Amino acid sequence: MRILFATSEVSPIAKTGGLGDVCGSLPKALHALGHDVVLFMPYHRQARQWFEKNGVEVEHVASTPMTWSNWTADLTLLRTTLPGTEIPLYCAANDYFFDREQIYANRTDGFDDSIERFAWFCRAVIRGCELIEFEPEIIHAHDWHTALLAAYLDSGLRDSPAFRDARSVYTIHNLNYQGVAPREKFDFLGLHSRYWIPEAIEHFGEVNLMKGGILLADQVTTVSPHYSLETQTPPGGAGLDGVLRHVSWKYSGIVNGIDPDEWNPATDERLPANFEPGKLHGKTICKRMLTKELGLKYKPKTPLIGIVSRLVDQKGFQLVLPVLSNIVRAGAQMIILGSGEPHYEELLQEAAAEHRDTLRVIIGFDNALAHQIYAASDMLLMPSMYEPCGLNQMYASHYGTLPIVRLTGGLVDTVLPFDGTNRAEATGFAFGPPNPTDLYLATWIGMLNFKDARLWKTLQANGMEIDFSWDRSAKQYEEVYRRAHE
Repeated sequence: MRILFATSEVSPIAKTGGLGDVCGSLPKALHALGHDVVLFMPYHRQARQWFEKNGVEVEHVASTPMTWSNWTADLTLLRTTLPGTEIPLYCAANDYFFDREQIYANRTDGFDDSIERFAWFCRAVIRGCELIEFEPEIIHAHDWHTALLAAYLDSGLRDSPAFRDARSVYTIHNLNYQGVAPREKFDFLGLHSRYWIPEAIEHFGEVNLMKGGILLADQVTTVSPHYSLETQTPPGGAGLDGVLRHVSWKYSGIVNGIDPDEWNPATDERLPANFEPGKLHGKTICKRMLTKELGLKYKPKTPLIGIVSRLVDQKGFQLVLPVLSNIVRAGAQMIILGSGEPHYEELLQEAAAEHRDTLRVIIGFDNALAHQIYAASDMLLMPSMYEPCGLNQMYASHYGTLPIVRLTGGLVDTVLPFDGTNRAEATGFAFGPPNPTDLYLATWIGMLNFKDARLWKTLQANGMEIDFSWDRSAKQYEEVYRRAHE
């Protein structure tokens, strides 16, 4: 099957989160299943910098003006390959739109031109396919940035020879970001006025690109089964729960995978020692080395709790801060790595200053350090308010680190909480109500069970042996692609 991936992020080239990880990994699994996969992404400044830093030659394919509606903008199409593969990766370049300090930054004057930028990108994907003579059978669009591709395909794009066999699959990675804009932005999209209706792009008098993608795509997916259910309820639907219930016949949840080549404690070159299920001496070395490096006293019988996260409300730091002191006073050490809201950064640093012997806070992000925290920690705290899928809990499980999670979204699908009776299957600890007391209780239960070495090794082995690779998920996407053509 010929599959076109259209996305605003591809890891490791340019990413801000899970979207980039998915679009950097799923194509590999689909290619391994025998599919012909081609990726398109914007040529962000971050992408250019990554190519330069890594000595990657980017081939010029074509330069051409694009015209739609009453608009004209230039496209420069560049070609390379997805790192470590032979999968073609095409970058759509236009410095006016994408040469910016951050991937989703506004113009330098503060004007929000997000709709214009990604409408241009969707047009560039279409023109790019024509230029390289790629005729997709599946257009797989990701998040609101590429939702217009489903609308363009519905609006007559199949009349083009390049798209006559195409069907659209639209994946929601985070329902809370929908591509909403005032009514006047509709004129930039190049769609017929018949799409300015509640059954398409219009949503309470505004443009909503994600809504259009949901309604007009042949199939719709999201990144975990439980999140697909949550998003069809008013509390989790971000205003689109009714729309998703309406299309429930074509809406499914598929858990994201992780790249087993990158996230493998037996081969991870970022670690001071490697380890695998049943042979965890290397994990002990990782804990000793990291605590020493960060100025904490190595205590093998004291649980080390890690957090690797953006420091924002979504990740539950309003629950963590009220009980952070209680957790370390109860007998834990903690390492927190992340950046985000300034007030969270400041409060966490104040807590670290107060608990110099037990708590370390590193503001920023360091990929190698993140790997070391997953490997060294005994538990990973992940108390998200909502979590479409989540990857960190899967990374932690593979590294013998038991997740402590709030039961929401993909965390429900990937962590089985220990309840005292399920030691043969359990992989972590969990709580439900989003309040600090329940978070503390779940953490305290984890700390108590850490004292039982035999039980702990069983729970570690349970998590490490789960297949979180993309192989299973890729086969589920294959089935979605087939349904799109029915």
